[in-house]
Amino acid sequence: MDSFIGQILLPLALAFIMLALGVGLTPGDFRRIFTKPKALLVGAVLQYISLPLLAIAIVAFLPAPPVLKVGIVLLAACPGGTTSNLLTHMARGDVALSISLTALTSLTSMFTVPVVLMIALALFMGPEAPSVGLVTTGLVIFLLTVVPVGIGMTIRQFAPKVANVLDRHSRLLSGIVFTAVVLATLIADRDELVARFAEAGLIALSLNVAAMLVAFSVASLVMLKMKQRIALTLECGLQNATLAIVVSVSMLGSVSYAVPAAIYGLLMFLTAGAFILWARRWSGVASRARRFSAGA
Repeated sequence: MDSFIGQILLPLALAFIMLALGVGLTPGDFRRIFTKPKALLVGAVLQYISLPLLAIAIVAFLPAPPVLKVGIVLLAACPGGTTSNLLTHMARGDVALSISLTALTSLTSMFTVPVVLMIALALFMGPEAPSVGLVTTGLVIFLLTVVPVGIGMTIRQFAPKVANVLDRHSRLLSGIVFTAVVLATLIADRDELVARFAEAGLIALSLNVAAMLVAFSVASLVMLKMKQRIALTLECGLQNATLAIVVSVSMLGSVSYAVPAAIYGLLMFLTAGAFILWARRWSGVASRARRFSAGA
């Protein structure tokens, strides 16, 4: 990938997406972490522990090049994407929970992503792994995620009218930017993509489906409300592929690590769309059942 795109445009695209997230956040989104901790704790465990372990388990049994294995584990370590909030609304899930969990995992990604990345490199590449510093990686993620979120929240706090205007258009623009990042990655590595599409696609789809199934199952086992189950399922099924792509290109120095994330970025909307259709149908059935019970 062209150095200008990889070193400048991709980081700026990620920073913009995170700024858009910050503009929509309020202090109440973080207070909810302490006032309603159960669902957020379950979501955090799923994001921080279950997803990376799932990814490691999946690639351990699939024949694939080490770069693809590292790439999928890196993706699993990334926080939920900003689109999860919008799609949770479409699925009639708990949007407040989705927003709070996205904020929490995004702000802590400067610690969690580098640690999981180092583990993946050690497991699957050993001495052949590229030299990547734990602190350096964390600092880069901090500058590209936490700082833009903080700027967005500052705009919300001190210029609410400006924030409202930005918030109305930022979701659409974030989606456009995200799509551009994914397409640029796929086009830049099209030769590798053709050769690796089947195995990278299988790995990405396996992680996506497994993450959503595990999230919904765990949320059901701990008896969370259906709206919360929907939110956690989409939060775990819609990862921040842009962050994985930026780390792959900027820190690992190769777009090959980003192939699973780019393919995942396309596939996740198909599985999320199917889940949303099911969730809305369930919501409609449940609503009719409640009206019938009230009438009886």
